[in-house]
Amino acid sequence: MLFKNFKRDPGPYVFAMFALTGGFLEAFTFLLHGGVFCNAQTGNLVMLVINFVGGDFPSGLRYLYSILAYVFGILLSVAIPLCLRRVNLPLAVTAAEIAVLAALAFIPESVPDWVTYATVSFVCAVQYNTFTTLRGQKLATTFCTNNLRQTVMHFAHGVAEKSVAEFKKSGIYAFIILCFAAGAAAGVFASRGLGNYCILICAALLLPVLALFIADSCINFRRAKRDGADAKTRQ
Repeated sequence: MLFKNFKRDPGPYVFAMFALTGGFLEAFTFLLHGGVFCNAQTGNLVMLVINFVGGDFPSGLRYLYSILAYVFGILLSVAIPLCLRRVNLPLAVTAAEIAVLAALAFIPESVPDWVTYATVSFVCAVQYNTFTTLRGQKLATTFCTNNLRQTVMHFAHGVAEKSVAEFKKSGIYAFIILCFAAGAAAGVFASRGLGNYCILICAALLLPVLALFIADSCINFRRAKRDGADAKTRQ
């Protein structure tokens, strides 16, 4: 039953942990692994074009690696539910992300930076395309552009319409932005103090999330088993 589709709203805590992780990883790859962003690829695309136009192809390739890894991550997050319909995608993604991030902490210094930041870009793409809705609102846990737009728009609607519901929607987006910013700040300090090992903090942040998903799956399993037994009794 750990592979049953997880369809309920995971809740603010889950999204907060992923937003913290998203901000942390953005600072981590930028500061420690080649000045490349791992989440939103806009900056990487701009730097890719600048380097290619300037004739500096080797420097441009580092941004291309991140962009391609991100594309493959999105493709995988789409393909898994289509090919493996019984997979509990949030649980599987969380478990895999924890394992990958923990492994990256122990990569030897001799390994090129692109291995780390491309892997993180891939993981962030899968995370972004898996955790998309909180309290009915579409949002991102790995970048802030649309979250900022939605924060301002819903706040403006709240003022214009005197709508508490719109203010609440604005608050949801603002909350995720603050979590992302806090993660980025933590990433800066941790990168300076712990170096590559600081990525273990992200894995630790997601462990309680994984525990929640497993607990929920176990509860669903027992409920389904009980309902099945009741159905047989009625027959």
